[in-house]
Amino acid sequence: MDAADDAPTSDSKMRIGGDEESVDSHTLVARELGVSTQYERQVLLVNKALNEEIGFGAFQIKLTFLAGFGWLADNIWFEILAMTLPQAKLEFQPTHVAFATFSLYCGLLVGSTFWGLCSDIIGRRPSWNISLFLSAAFGIAVGGAPSFPAMCVLLGCLGLGLGGNLPVDGAMLIEYIPGPYQWILTFLSLFWCLGQLFAAVIGWAFITNFHCTTADDCTWKGNAGWRYSWFLLGGVVLLMWVIRFFVYPIPESPKYLLATNRVEEAFEVIEFIARENKRTTSLTLEKLRHAGLGHTVDVERDRTAYEAACADKEEKTAASTLEVRPPKPKRGLLYETMAWSDALRPSRIAQTYRAMHRSPISALFASPKMTLNTLLICACWGAIGLSYPLYNSFIAIYLQHAGVSDGANSLSDEYRQLVEIAVCGIPGSLMAAAMVELPYAGRRWSMAFFTALTGVFLFLFTTAKTSNAVLGWNCAASLTQNAMYAILYAITYEVFPAPQRGTGDGLSMSTQRVFGVVATIIAVYKSEEFTAPIYISASFFLLSAVLMVFLPYEPRGHDSF
Repeated sequence: MDAADDAPTSDSKMRIGGDEESVDSHTLVARELGVSTQYERQVLLVNKALNEEIGFGAFQIKLTFLAGFGWLADNIWFEILAMTLPQAKLEFQPTHVAFATFSLYCGLLVGSTFWGLCSDIIGRRPSWNISLFLSAAFGIAVGGAPSFPAMCVLLGCLGLGLGGNLPVDGAMLIEYIPGPYQWILTFLSLFWCLGQLFAAVIGWAFITNFHCTTADDCTWKGNAGWRYSWFLLGGVVLLMWVIRFFVYPIPESPKYLLATNRVEEAFEVIEFIARENKRTTSLTLEKLRHAGLGHTVDVERDRTAYEAACADKEEKTAASTLEVRPPKPKRGLLYETMAWSDALRPSRIAQTYRAMHRSPISALFASPKMTLNTLLICACWGAIGLSYPLYNSFIAIYLQHAGVSDGANSLSDEYRQLVEIAVCGIPGSLMAAAMVELPYAGRRWSMAFFTALTGVFLFLFTTAKTSNAVLGWNCAASLTQNAMYAILYAITYEVFPAPQRGTGDGLSMSTQRVFGVVATIIAVYKSEEFTAPIYISASFFLLSAVLMVFLPYEPRGHDSF
């Protein structure tokens, strides 16, 4: 991020408690971002090691795929729910089938906030394992729902686990990758599209072959296609969790460990990444500890200068007060995979919270610039969170009143079109990754461009009079939406520092879920006015594009904190 762009020089003056004192640039940056000066100095060393010595290698490639699992699961459940609701309606005959979507969004709202905050308190690793497991378990359970109320309850529980996937998984990835490769974050949206595509193919295969056509005598046995889809997809998500938890367990984020003053553990993780990438690093535990005390001479000067600093008795005494843990004994795979459970102990949680510079929530408003950043990010997510579900909720009623000739389409044709729309979203990730690194585009302008195009395509959608036109505008919107989401998620991870990244991401995405709940309520109690929601949706996309331009941070070319 470019927080350092506005940082004053070391001889700058500022008012603190009515007194004028000198503060260096490290202190000013730390105060702006809501982190401790100790953390700010230490993370600069970690970024230097990642950028110049360790690089992007085998470890980051594996991590990208593992983080993509969460994104894959996220859209798997959204897509299959949309595809199965018509069949569930025939079987259960609820008064308002939209309450199923409402339940999912309520769970997502709680899950996004809860897991985002938990990732800053108990750590990234427990959060990213538990949230994926919950989404797998309750996804399978939805397939066995005996009634519509039970289905809604299970969908709410599914949303509770699912809400943690996006804020946590992206945070894990960005805290391990070198600054020049942060554009990799945009590729996570590729997994989102693949999840939509995979779910559409599975639903197309099962639902079209095992479904009811009317509500009369529509039983579990005669309408099992949608249940088979949930069972199979739940098993796939469970397999992804097994790969994450047992096959290739990821250690705790080094930046999170530094934020909670677990310096030795952070150094062990850095060494692990270097070994995985078959690289070496000059970073040492001593350097990290002394950087926390304000002594970074070892990075900027030669070894002689560093040893001279270490020779000072007072400095040695101060350094010795930092927590030093003995090296961990080598254990088996089961021990290593279960080690994260230590973070769930109340005493560990209390210790971690005390080690924080300030609470994750208050840190999001630590300075005027960070406050503006938090408010604008949340506003963008809120506007999009209302517009997208609102558009989807009113497509069917709009087409019905507009006289679009879709009535002849079979169930198979409709699901085939969903597959085609999902395929059209895949190039959006590639386009986003290419544009975010352009000098005059960057994150903000690229994101605003794709968001504005999405709004324009939704306005043009209202001109559709044929099935082909409907499909065409939906495919175009799918491409630009995926590019927009790719950049919006990426920049959300980048503009929040690690100590409060999970909380910031969770708050942003919770705002999206709040407005998603509003959109589903509107859909449940929709009026006869069928054109206004489409226009409102398109207008909110254009509003989001304007807000994006005013974001105070442009992460292109800057390392994440």
